[in-house]
Amino acid sequence: MAIAKKPRLFAALFMAIASPLTLSASQADMGLAPLRQVLSEEHREAAFTVSNPSDRIMDATVSWTDLAATETGYAPAAPELRAELSAAPWLVVSPAHFRLKPGARQLVTVRVKDGAALPDGERRSHLLIETQASRSAIRKASAGLQVDVSLGLSAPVLLRHGGGKAKAKIANVRLLRDDDGLLMLETAIEPTGDWSSFGRLVVTYTPEGGEKELLGLRENVAGFTDAALRKVTIPFGYVSLSAGELVVRYEGAAEFSGVVFDERAFDIAPPEDG
Repeated sequence: MAIAKKPRLFAALFMAIASPLTLSASQADMGLAPLRQVLSEEHREAAFTVSNPSDRIMDATVSWTDLAATETGYAPAAPELRAELSAAPWLVVSPAHFRLKPGARQLVTVRVKDGAALPDGERRSHLLIETQASRSAIRKASAGLQVDVSLGLSAPVLLRHGGGKAKAKIANVRLLRDDDGLLMLETAIEPTGDWSSFGRLVVTYTPEGGEKELLGLRENVAGFTDAALRKVTIPFGYVSLSAGELVVRYEGAAEFSGVVFDERAFDIAPPEDG
């Protein structure tokens, strides 16, 4: 019986620029957890925790915003997309305003409106936490400088109803190099189901005659159905890899724990001369 050969990956000779996709909690000076929530007929209420690690008092406003998924993040949703995407008309959030002292936390609850009949399929709106400009002192030499700082964080809330299913494929796998010449993997998640996928990308490498090892991991990878692809990059921290096998696996997390959406294997070849 003939065995199909695995595709081969070659390290690209050009340099790829890696750009961050999100602000870290330390940069934002405000925390929001978890990163997403899913509501349904069986699970009509959920909560987020907002934290204030700064030394300032924060006055926050809570609202909804509708964002379209893109290959690398989000963009404001166009009116025609909002009509079929937005979950906000079926949801209630509480509280709408709150004040956080330094080091304090606030629970923000999202729930389906009482008596609301849920629409079929999957809808999504983003919980938006915005703080009013707050006076903060920044020391510069012997003088004092006062600046106003406004912050904002958002997290998707998905509303699901009916017999949909999440499916996704791994697409466009390439080995590239960052500005320091270190290998990284660029790939994309292609959603193919009725519902969006959510999980982690796990990259393992087995050198010829050696043991399998974890090469890279990217958590919180979503394939939203309103974007054809979601690009993901995973740094490896190696200048080169010897001959062997590289496996890219998209594993489900949260409500998809235990699901394997897709897996692809590649033979590793050394970089081409040139």
